[in-house]
Amino acid sequence: MTTTYTIPKYTEQVIPKKMNLFKSLTLFALILGGFWLSQWGVNFIDSRFSSLPNSSDELHLFLKWTWILGLAIINAVLAMGLGILGHEAAHKGLFKNPLWNDFCGGIFISFLLIPFYSFKEFHLTHHSYTHIPGKDPEEPVNNHSAFFALTIGPLIGLGIHYKTVGEYLLSNNQKIRGQGLKDVGFISWIFIFYFYLVPLTHLSLTYTVFPLLVFLPFVFMVRNVCEHHGIPAQTVNNSKSELKVDSWMILGNPVMDWLWSNSNYHQVHHRYPYLHYRYLPEVFTVTKNEQPYIVINGYLVAVFRALSQKYYGRDTDIQGVSLSNSKVQS
Repeated sequence: MTTTYTIPKYTEQVIPKKMNLFKSLTLFALILGGFWLSQWGVNFIDSRFSSLPNSSDELHLFLKWTWILGLAIINAVLAMGLGILGHEAAHKGLFKNPLWNDFCGGIFISFLLIPFYSFKEFHLTHHSYTHIPGKDPEEPVNNHSAFFALTIGPLIGLGIHYKTVGEYLLSNNQKIRGQGLKDVGFISWIFIFYFYLVPLTHLSLTYTVFPLLVFLPFVFMVRNVCEHHGIPAQTVNNSKSELKVDSWMILGNPVMDWLWSNSNYHQVHHRYPYLHYRYLPEVFTVTKNEQPYIVINGYLVAVFRALSQKYYGRDTDIQGVSLSNSKVQS
């Protein structure tokens, strides 16, 4: 007997609260472990070279900073994983309890230095006007060459978020002003963690937090550029159509799928934004022969492709890419 798969509604889906909590604690522990490994490696390399009578300073510095920067990139990927859990909270998909959902979401996304309530407004507006010129709030961040978006885009995005927090704090609406105060609290927490609690454990900021913060914006934008760059501009008329194609599908590997909570199934997420990330792969499997998708293999391939394209692409820019259904609306 064949069972027909039905895409669950928001009220029908099961949000795995324990799994979300376990994942967040695991990512946090891995970040702390990365900080400790970075400091340990520096101490080990320094001690070994100090005991050698004719050691090479150049080799010493090369090995030391290769170790530091390698772990900083890994930690940036892990911090991005926590931030994506904050993204889940913006869609009410982290915990059923609204207070607990928003509190944990604010803590998690603060690891990216992003204020939660500002992000929530920004991101839900992005879902309403995805890739529509003049309406999508991501346009000022991404509507540049991919290189500019990867390097300067994060600063533009942070500027937008902190400006929004300032507007919240000056609002006459008590609820909005309260959200602004909460955002200040979330960002204050992460500054206390990065710049007070980490050094309190005898870990050097030079070898832990600072390298992480250097690579974090770039890692954030690698994911961001891979989501919509090069796709033809959308219109308000087709913004609600399930047949529209406004996002890439990045076929990754199980490790990255877990770390970044299936965010690579981005077109599925945009069609069903309320769905918890655990459902995205199975929804893609059952809809890929019925709905259109543009699929690309891996984040690196997607980034290199974006480097040669404009943000708002042409129909020809997505030709030759794997489409699971020929009825594409762009």
